[in-house]
Amino acid sequence: MDMVYVKDSDSNHIYEKGIEIVEKDGCLYANKTTLGADNGIAVAYCLAVLDTDEIKHPDLEVIMTTQEEAGMVGVQGINTDDIKGKYFINFDTEEEGVFFTGCAGGVRNYLRIPINRENIESECIISIKISGLKSGHSGMEIDMGRGNAIKLMGRLLYNIDSDVLHLCSIISQGKANVISNNSKAVIVVPISKKAEIIHVVKELEKTFKQELQFTDNIKIDINEESSIKNDFDSYTQETKNKIINILMLIPYGVIDQNYAIQGLVQTSMNVGSLEESGNKISLLNFIRISVESEKYNVADNVRIIADTYGVECEFFNDYPQWEYKQQSKIRDMVTDIYEEIHHKRPIITAVHAGLECGYFDKKLKDVDMISFGPNQYEVHTTKEHISIQSIKNVWALIVKLLERLAEEN
Repeated sequence: MDMVYVKDSDSNHIYEKGIEIVEKDGCLYANKTTLGADNGIAVAYCLAVLDTDEIKHPDLEVIMTTQEEAGMVGVQGINTDDIKGKYFINFDTEEEGVFFTGCAGGVRNYLRIPINRENIESECIISIKISGLKSGHSGMEIDMGRGNAIKLMGRLLYNIDSDVLHLCSIISQGKANVISNNSKAVIVVPISKKAEIIHVVKELEKTFKQELQFTDNIKIDINEESSIKNDFDSYTQETKNKIINILMLIPYGVIDQNYAIQGLVQTSMNVGSLEESGNKISLLNFIRISVESEKYNVADNVRIIADTYGVECEFFNDYPQWEYKQQSKIRDMVTDIYEEIHHKRPIITAVHAGLECGYFDKKLKDVDMISFGPNQYEVHTTKEHISIQSIKNVWALIVKLLERLAEEN
C-alpha cells in the first residue's frame, strides 16, 4: 500500500513485480530490498479483521491512506466529516509493548542551487565515493549517531578544496525520511596535486572512522577516471563554493531533546538527498519537531542559509504533531489488556517521527488515540525485518481490544 522502496546497488529487482519475502531466524526479510512492513503490516491487520466473522468488535471504520511515506500526502486529502468513531487505533509503531500517545510534526524542504558551468582542462579526473553507512529512519534512528553521506561529502570537499580543484558532479540519491548512506563526487585536479589530494581523502576516511567507531561504518573509494577529452565540463568555482558551504552549514541530526519524556528527541533535521536536475542541484531536507514554534525556528535557519547564498528555498508537506493528552480511555484500556496478556506494564511514550495521528487529532473533535505495532527492525533499509512471533502477539492484543470495545457498546 505504501512503503519506502530501497534496494541494494547489486539488486536487479523491479518494484512493480512485488517484494520477494525471505523467512529467516523467526523474522520476515526481503531479498535485497526494503520489506515494506512499515507500514504494510498495518494493512494486513486491518484486512485480517475485515476478513473474519470470528472476532467480536464494534462498528469499524478502516482508513488506509496512500503516500504516507512521501510526506503524508494521502491523509491530507481525506474528508473527515463522515468519520464517526471516537476511538482511533493506529498501527504505525515498530516496537511491541511500546505505545505511542504523541508524535512529531514535520516539514520538508528543498534548497535548489543554480548551476553555472565552465570548460576546463582535464588533467586528472578523480571520483570519490562514500558508502558503507548504516542509514536508517530519519526519525527513529536520528539519535543513534549514524553518519550522513551528504554531510560527510560536504566536509570532505571542504577539507580538500583549493583554487585548483574543480567539482564536476555530486550526487547522493535518497529520500527525505532516510538518513543518506551514499554520495559520489567527481573532481578535476592538476596531475601535480593528485597525490596530495588522495592523501587528504585517505586521512579523512581515518578521521570519519574514528568519529563513527561506536555507531556506524564508512568506506571511501578513490578512483582515477579516464577521459578521451582534453577538456571537461565542471561547475564554476562560485557554484562549487556555494554547494560546499551550504553542505557544511545545513543542520543535521538532533537539535533539541524533550525534557518531559526521557530519551525523546524533540527537534531534528535530516539531509536526505542531493541530485542534479536541469540547471539546479536540489538538496532535500526534513525537519521533525514536537513543539511547533521550533519547527519554524529551524526553518528560519535554513531560509537564512538560502538567502545568504542566493538559492531557492521551498518548504512543503507541512504536517502537525500529535500532542500528548493527560486523560485517555483507550490508553488505559490497552495498558490493562497488555498487562493481562504479558503480566508486565507496557511503555507509554511519544515518538520523534510523523504519524498520521497528527492530522486526525487536529481535524477530529474529542477523538481518543493510541498507536502500537509489532517489532520491526532497520526499517527504510534493505535490512528491514519483522518478528513473526511479535506479529502474533500484537494480533492477540488487537483481538482482545476489539472485544473489549464491543462490550462497551
